[in-house]
Amino acid sequence: MLSSVASLLLAVSAPSVIAEEVNKALQNQDVEVIEVSGVRSSLENALNVKRGASSIVDAISATDMDALPALDLGDALQALPGIQLNSNDEGRQSTISLRGLSSGFVKTTAMGQSIATPSSATNITQVGAGNPFAAYEGGVFDGVTVVKSPTADLQEGGVAGVVDQQLQQALSKKDGTAGVTLGMRYEDLAETYNPEIKINAVKHLIEDKLAVAFKFAASKQEFRRDTFDVVDYVSVEDWYDAKKDTLHTRATNLAEYKEKYAHLLEEGDEIRVPLRGRNVSQYSDGDRKSFTGNVEYRINDDLKVGAHLMYSKRNLDDGTKETTNYEAGLHKTNWASDYYEGEVTLDMDSSPFAYTSLTEDGTGGRAFIAPGYDFKNGKYQIENRKTTFEEESRAAILYADYAVDNWVMDAKVTLSDAENNFENVGLNFVHVGHQLASRAQTGFNGTINQGGGNLSKIVVSGGFETPYVYDDLAWSSAHATASSVNSRDAKNQGRQLNAGINGRVQDLEKDYDAAEFNVQHYTEFGLGDVLRFDAFKTGLRYSQEDLDSVDQLQRISGVDTAQISSSYLTTKTVASRGDDYFGGKIKNTFDNTQSVVDPVTGQLIVNGGWVTFDNAAAIKALQTNIVTERDQLELPTDSQNRPERILEYGVHEFIERNRTGFWDGMNSTTDLPSNIGYNFSAEQEIKATYLTTDISGELPFDITYTGNLGVRYVETDNTFHGYKLGRLSTGEPVAQLSKFEDDYNNTLPMANIAFELHEDVVLRAAYYEGLVRPNLLTQRPTANLNETNSTVKLELPSSTVRPYEADNYDLSLEWYNRDGSAISVGYFRKDITNLFEFEEGYCPDDGSDPLVNELIGDIERVAISETEFRCQEPEPYLVYDDDGNLISDEYREVSIKTAVNSNDELKVDGYEIAIQQKLDFLPYPYDGFGGVFNYTKINQSGSELLLTRVSPKSYNLIGYWENNGFSARFIYNWRDKQTLQGANSFLGTGERTRDETGRLDFSGSYKINKNLKFIVQAFNLTDEEVKDYYGSNKKAIHSISRQGRIYKAALSYRF
Repeated sequence: MLSSVASLLLAVSAPSVIAEEVNKALQNQDVEVIEVSGVRSSLENALNVKRGASSIVDAISATDMDALPALDLGDALQALPGIQLNSNDEGRQSTISLRGLSSGFVKTTAMGQSIATPSSATNITQVGAGNPFAAYEGGVFDGVTVVKSPTADLQEGGVAGVVDQQLQQALSKKDGTAGVTLGMRYEDLAETYNPEIKINAVKHLIEDKLAVAFKFAASKQEFRRDTFDVVDYVSVEDWYDAKKDTLHTRATNLAEYKEKYAHLLEEGDEIRVPLRGRNVSQYSDGDRKSFTGNVEYRINDDLKVGAHLMYSKRNLDDGTKETTNYEAGLHKTNWASDYYEGEVTLDMDSSPFAYTSLTEDGTGGRAFIAPGYDFKNGKYQIENRKTTFEEESRAAILYADYAVDNWVMDAKVTLSDAENNFENVGLNFVHVGHQLASRAQTGFNGTINQGGGNLSKIVVSGGFETPYVYDDLAWSSAHATASSVNSRDAKNQGRQLNAGINGRVQDLEKDYDAAEFNVQHYTEFGLGDVLRFDAFKTGLRYSQEDLDSVDQLQRISGVDTAQISSSYLTTKTVASRGDDYFGGKIKNTFDNTQSVVDPVTGQLIVNGGWVTFDNAAAIKALQTNIVTERDQLELPTDSQNRPERILEYGVHEFIERNRTGFWDGMNSTTDLPSNIGYNFSAEQEIKATYLTTDISGELPFDITYTGNLGVRYVETDNTFHGYKLGRLSTGEPVAQLSKFEDDYNNTLPMANIAFELHEDVVLRAAYYEGLVRPNLLTQRPTANLNETNSTVKLELPSSTVRPYEADNYDLSLEWYNRDGSAISVGYFRKDITNLFEFEEGYCPDDGSDPLVNELIGDIERVAISETEFRCQEPEPYLVYDDDGNLISDEYREVSIKTAVNSNDELKVDGYEIAIQQKLDFLPYPYDGFGGVFNYTKINQSGSELLLTRVSPKSYNLIGYWENNGFSARFIYNWRDKQTLQGANSFLGTGERTRDETGRLDFSGSYKINKNLKFIVQAFNLTDEEVKDYYGSNKKAIHSISRQGRIYKAALSYRF
């Protein structure tokens, strides 16, 4: 169907229509407005897009955007082959992986135009910036097309593919249509009800001349996710302290345990235990609203102008992350710091299992996990993090389409901005022991058993011999570099209690503006029937993106410690307000009835169990009498922080209270804000031009073909404004504004061809060269210099790394065996080069690096063996004592870390199978059945820099039945295991594996009458639990999470 010139020019593939058809579309003559409804017609419509494209694409039709069981736009996309959904992040974030490449490799556009997106400043990717699909209500879009082999007129940056969000075009929509949908979503884990509304309308104000259309959708967003964490495993082998000539024991019955399980163990194997058992309940409450609108005006038969408007905002302004942590008194890395009498006693009835090798080559024995133990004098931590998200984006796309004779021209101007504001305020009490016998220990005793990942076998329990007191204690100083304060008050028998504030504020603002002009000329030029050049197209594009990053790490600095108390502790946890923790599946852990209120004092007596903070009350209390002036902040008094230096110049002017009301953290080494390196701005200018031609022809054996050949040339100019960090000769810290510039260009040839081997059989092939630029947020322009008496450490800016580059090959065979049915098989390969990484040992001793010269000065390489060298200053560094006596004259070692593009190559290849069949040839009522099956298998090889959050195998299976106004559809999405990179100190920094997952969803409807429809949907009917584990054994759990089932009912009325 031809609807308008704009729809042709913004289509996912180069047009292959003759000029008369273009003019006919522009003049709106005999244009048929087709309204499709129902599962079958929606799938057929998407299949028609796939078949009619001159490159390799998949699509979701406009009507299916509403019909699919999807919580957001990303949820809907996983119905397409090659797409995997990543939605287990905090705040129910939603990004996708496509064809074996993570979200940063996917380009997202709206009607072919890039816009500013509210990408997260947390969990950022090295390349690209994954589109946060959870920020949008999927129902405001007019379908989605995924381009897997782009053409030269499409913007670069989508090595994996391009996700093009379709928008309405008012003149091509049926006049006078409107609809409203009212629904309610129930989250069974949070036990909350979330209302939803969708409204749409189309009106032709002047027939065939002026029309408007809009879609609006909004929903309440109140949900919860429960997680059980282990995170770390530690060895319980005996260890020898050479300094004290003492053998230390970490497990009291290690020898007996090994003897019992000698049939499993070999010489050199190591026994490890879970360091902790931790519960996490993440709760968010807010709303999401999205709007898309379009206005079109046909000036005359040749010229049409229009504007698309987009707005979306997801505001999760109330959220918590409640955590209770039970931990053995074993230190993760330094065994000498184990708590005194903090040994564990292994559970003799829990057999060990191997999960990894002790050495990379596998020759040094295996690590076994003993899943359960009893502990004494452990650590008990209560923590709650106020966690809020705000994602907002605005865009306007102005366009004009002009067609006359054999010429088609269009122009577009895009104006957009977006912001992502994240706030996390962590409050904690940590009950800690000490390695010295002279210090009082916690008296916190209990049991931890990770159950091999079996929820019913997990045990985390324990309590205090003597409960702690939290009120009217003597605390250490909340000085400018303090992340926590501690108390060893006599009220707690000298036991140590820490009170801390952590978390961060991360605000990211983007402005993206662009203009482009395209001109296409349809020709009858060719070499007979063998090769015809149907059209030539060229264009120019200019875009500018501005990014501002604010990142602040708050601490307890300036807090009046007299306000620290038990008044804001509570057992009214998130789980106590909704369904039980993990729906009651973990029965032996985190009892919130263990701690009780003293009837006399009214204070909470914490005996263990699940205790949390009342965030609002705690923040109010801790900001009562907080220091408000920078020069009134207390200064550290320990010699390590060199107070005499700080006293000389005071707290740096960049230290300030952030919008949480707490003070920014001051780094104890640099005396500057802890995260100053993440505060910068960037500007990226892109200029592009292209030339492409549509070709067609006829070959022997009645084979016809169509295709396009093209090349795109792109220039990129980057400008970064950040800080250059260092010190004056007086020792005063300096954060000097600095500017970094870089530019590069790329030439990207592309080719697509489709052979019609038979009336219903199409063979497609494609080759294109692509790129994906580094994520601007990772290109920090800050140089960080740290010096001691023996070392000089410099981390150079990463703002000059260049894009990943890729050669891409695609092959697809499609058989459209019946109307509305197809079977296709595709193969793809991507050779990715110019990878970037952080290189240690950089030593430009020839003076070739001006920044190194400026910050450090001369350096030299000194050979320490035939293959190794030491980078150092060429002159000794003289150190004197207070009396002026020389105490050291060593050569300081220089360690420089720099981001570089490497020569490594990453290869990704795979194949896709897609089967879509309707069974309308069967007798009634079976003729209403149909189904879809999509399967993707990928393989990564080459560089050690393998991509994370990508499953090697995935599939989705859709079965539906539709007849007599009834419609029912089940969708099952499955993905294989995936590798996850280390995240942070909370989740752990070690690489881990996420186990295979499968989710069953349902969508059904009944058409009550011509205008009214009743809709029911169900999500995660399988009640899937997401398990992450270490090594090769799924029992070695890192964490298990659950979000529960979700149900939705709605009434939709069409006017």
